This record gives sequence, structure tokens and C-alpha cells, in this order.
Amino acid sequence: MVQERSRSERRPLGRVLVTGAAGFLGNALVNRLILDGENVVMSDLAPDKTARPGWQTCDLTRQDEVERLLRDNPVDTIIHAGAVSGPMVMADRPLDIWQINVTGTVYLLQAALLSKVSRFVLCSSVDVYGSDPIGLIDEDAAFAPQTVYGASKVAAEAALVGYACQHGIDGLAVRLAWIYGPGRRTPTTLERLIRAGLADEAVVLDHHAAELTHYLFIDDAVSGVLAAARAAGRLPRCAYNIAADGSVPMGRVVETLQALLPTLGVTFRQESRDTESASYSLANTKRDLGYRPATTLSEGLRQYVAALRTEAAAHR
Repeated sequence: MVQERSRSERRPLGRVLVTGAAGFLGNALVNRLILDGENVVMSDLAPDKTARPGWQTCDLTRQDEVERLLRDNPVDTIIHAGAVSGPMVMADRPLDIWQINVTGTVYLLQAALLSKVSRFVLCSSVDVYGSDPIGLIDEDAAFAPQTVYGASKVAAEAALVGYACQHGIDGLAVRLAWIYGPGRRTPTTLERLIRAGLADEAVVLDHHAAELTHYLFIDDAVSGVLAAARAAGRLPRCAYNIAADGSVPMGRVVETLQALLPTLGVTFRQESRDTESASYSLANTKRDLGYRPATTLSEGLRQYVAALRTEAAAHR
């Protein structure tokens, strides 16, 4: 049985830098940290549209800008969410993916070393395991990336481990599953299904009903990242899975959506076939970080549908 850390075993964050603060995950992290009363520095390549204090515009692929960011804004904790956010993003620009996800991370690690940052949390991805993992995948599973995006996350993690082992940085990578929920702007199959249901349109999916999905609600993703940032002491691992408890067949995702959107019609292009069980183990995450997902798929989809319904109504 996994013995989880208690909430009392938490390190103070001090002043926190969140990179990628204009992105889906970064913005949600900033909102939670502010709600928690934390002192937050926000950084992104994009200018701030919210007029929040503490915003710093920074291009992570520019070493001088990264060094200036940390020099002018001393912090105790870095949460590095500033990166290309998935394999579907910039897929035709592989070099840019590499420069942002790898070179940008190394520049930030070097600046963190010089600034003596207490903890560095890297937002990585389950894509390091490849797109077709089989069985219960824990953090010791072999890397098998099948995209430049996945490979860039492997390289970023390797840089983190190198700085941790050789230079003593207290660094953790959190391997996040497929994050969804209100605020996501990157087109996804889930968004396509919801928008079709709201518009009473039919959808043909290039999937089969038994194909497994690994959806993680945004609130749970934020909780997992912050659990890594707040976990007390030097942790026994450099990487942790942050996912839902178990995987869900695409057919069940569709059925859950159809309960919320009765006019949604879905056809699967591929015939249904048996799919080997695959999910991401949370045993180490629960034990060392005291984290467990709290949002069911039905509740997460309910909130996502409500948000997109409100957005659609505002544009009519």
C-alpha cells in the first residue's frame, strides 16, 4: 500500500516564477498561486493582457533575456511551463520545437543555477513514453518518443538530471497526461467533439471506440505541478507521472459527452478492436508528492462543455 505524504510535509514556495504564464497550463498555475496568496512572477513571450503585476516578457530562446529575467527577479521556485504544448503544435517547425523546449530549458537551468534557485519544476509530458505504451507505465519505463515534441521533452529532462546530478539543482520533471478543460485554446479531438455537439453536427473520428485516452483535467494538472513544487526535502526521483487514475476508451468518452450533448452524433472510422490495457502509474506520485487526481471524467467534461457553451453564446 502506498503511504502518501501529509499536507504538513510541504516546503514553502517563496517567490515563484511561472514561465509560459500566458498559456493554458501556465495561466491556470498563476491563478491558483495567486488564490493561494503566493508571490508570483509571470513570464511569457507574449505580452500580458490582464495587467497583473509581476509580468515579465521574456524569450526563453534568448540567453541574455533569460539571465536578465532571473537577475532582475530573484525567485526561490521556478515552475517551467513555457514550452510548445503538444505534438500537434508547430509540427511543421521541428527546429523551433527543439529550440524552445530544449535550448530554452537549458538557458533557464543555467540561470537558475547562477541564481541559486531552491527548486526547479519542469513540465514534461507522457509523450516521452511514445504514443502507444502498453501496460502500467511507471517512471522507470523506457523512453520511446515518436515525435520531435516527445524527443524534446526527453532532452529537456536529461538536461534537468544533468544539472541536478552535477551541479546540485533540486529539480523535478512532472510528466503530464493530456490536459483538457476550460481555457484550452489548442485544437483537440475533445474540443472538436464538444463544438460539434453544441452545433448539432455529426463527427467522424479517425479512431476506434476501444482506443484508450489519457485525459487529465486542468485543475488536477495544476494540483500535480504544485504538489511537486511544494513537496518537502530532496525527493527520491527526478520525474513523476501526473495523470488521471486509469485510462478511458474513446467510446466511453463519447458516451459521456453524449449524456451532456444528446444531439452529438459520432461515427468511428476504424472498426473497434481489442486494445491492450495501458495507463500511467501514480504510485510514486501519490507516495512522494501526496497527489491524487480529484476530478472525474464526467465532471471535467461537464465543466468543459459549460465553458465552450458560454463562449459559443457570446459569439452569436
